Amino acid sequence: MPVIDASVVVDWVAPGADPGSPAMAALAVLAKRSDSILAPRLLFQEVANALLTGVRRRRWSGLMADSAYRRLLLLPVRMVDSQLDLERAWELARRFDNHPVYDMVYVALAERMSIPLITQDTALRRLLGEPEWVVEPADM
Repeated sequence: MPVIDASVVVDWVAPGADPGSPAMAALAVLAKRSDSILAPRLLFQEVANALLTGVRRRRWSGLMADSAYRRLLLLPVRMVDSQLDLERAWELARRFDNHPVYDMVYVALAERMSIPLITQDTALRRLLGEPEWVVEPADM
């Protein structure tokens, strides 16, 4: 049971997503295992915003983004929200050079639940010192 961040989920739902990408391979592995996928509610807001950004940048049409948004809402992701995660995310953000709190919410959730965090954010992985429990989709 991992925590998934937006960097992975965007690649699951975005129009024209590469079916051979590491993110899609990780999704297949998780589905095969019937693993529960956890994320803070923030995940849905971040991915929805990425879809809108794609429309603004003319990467895809509004209709394509609407379809991707519907796929997002169908993903078997269990939302887990806790004030403790926000408080821990603040501590982590301050400790790690004021890194964005929204990234650290995923880290805090994975840390609290003692489960892996799957992310494609290599800068975040490096910032954290590449702990074993923060993995890339290709490592699934």
